[in-house]
Amino acid sequence: MPHRSTALLDAARAMVPALAAREPATMSARHVSAETIAEYHRTGILRLMQPRRFGGHQASFGIFSHIIEILAEGCAASAWVYAVLGEHQWILACMPERAQQDVWGDDPLAVASSSLAPRETARATTGGWRLSGRFPFSSGCLHAQWAVIGARCEDAAGNRPTRYLLVPIREIEIVDDWEVLGLRGTGSRSLLLNDVFVPAHRSVLLRDLYDGTTPGAQVHPDYTLLRAPRGLLVPFSLPGVAFTLARRALNLVANALRTRLSRGVRVMGDSEVVQQQLGEAAAEIETAALVMNARREKTLALVDSGAVIPPEQVMRNRRDIAFAVWQSRRGVERLVELVGARTVYDAEPLQSLWRDVVTISTHTVVSRHLGMVPYGRMLLGLPPAPGEA
Repeated sequence: MPHRSTALLDAARAMVPALAAREPATMSARHVSAETIAEYHRTGILRLMQPRRFGGHQASFGIFSHIIEILAEGCAASAWVYAVLGEHQWILACMPERAQQDVWGDDPLAVASSSLAPRETARATTGGWRLSGRFPFSSGCLHAQWAVIGARCEDAAGNRPTRYLLVPIREIEIVDDWEVLGLRGTGSRSLLLNDVFVPAHRSVLLRDLYDGTTPGAQVHPDYTLLRAPRGLLVPFSLPGVAFTLARRALNLVANALRTRLSRGVRVMGDSEVVQQQLGEAAAEIETAALVMNARREKTLALVDSGAVIPPEQVMRNRRDIAFAVWQSRRGVERLVELVGARTVYDAEPLQSLWRDVVTISTHTVVSRHLGMVPYGRMLLGLPPAPGEA
């Protein structure tokens, strides 16, 4: 492993105690602190996916993915926001050169939050589009200078392909509506756009992102990541938080049950029923991690080789990571059942881990339906469903 990558991983590990100490305050504030973001900038981990041309590390997606898991050992919300802001450096690098200059030309440390689901249609106008609407789930938006907004965009032929549009945060109203079940500290507020003009060069077709044929691939010919289909790698970004949370939950419960008394009489750890339940939870959680690690290792080797990425590999990654996250969730829920009524107390640490895992499992990237149906259609010899990326 290159020295620089090792240093970035070490920097992430060094942050874990501070993130853990801040985790209660992060949850209470419902957003990650400026201090945490400053540490991300100071260590350089937010520039991991940024092209070298703009001062970034242009590092392996694998290092980025591992850092997400490491940070989640301290604070799930802080790791989630890091994953979002860090991964979006990849999206920005895929945009036309002029858009990248807009973002990083005067501020090489600039980052972008997002709301990627295309909820509205952008109206074509001279030189670009105009867009209005409310766009939710913009994790880390309080710390971003830009936002990437998914929208259906009118073109001259009357079509409305989905594009990711780049908008300065100063032109957006941030709505404080993040009152939620889990991942409370991510500050994933809604973005309100009122007839905002987006120049044509500040966009990239979603289809090009999923085909690895974006304008940025030509701007940075030495950056192999930009030629990889986006769908191949996104399963190894945000879902990584869930795998770490499941491990945290397993360790927490195992340690507690060594001495916890059942009804003040018997040590719970002496019960074979408890031992079996704990063993099954461990099997579910650890097997899920094995699936994820095996898929990630194979995928990174494929990307680094520069080989053509077969569509079935993209579908298989999404299938397996969706399966693995839900397997992890089942393991955590088995632990909740084992701990029992104590979990209902907000002060019980397991409750917070459980809520975060449940919330992560609602994300589209680990949707069982979206992960399994395309693969099932392929096995049946059916063509992709309309709009399937």
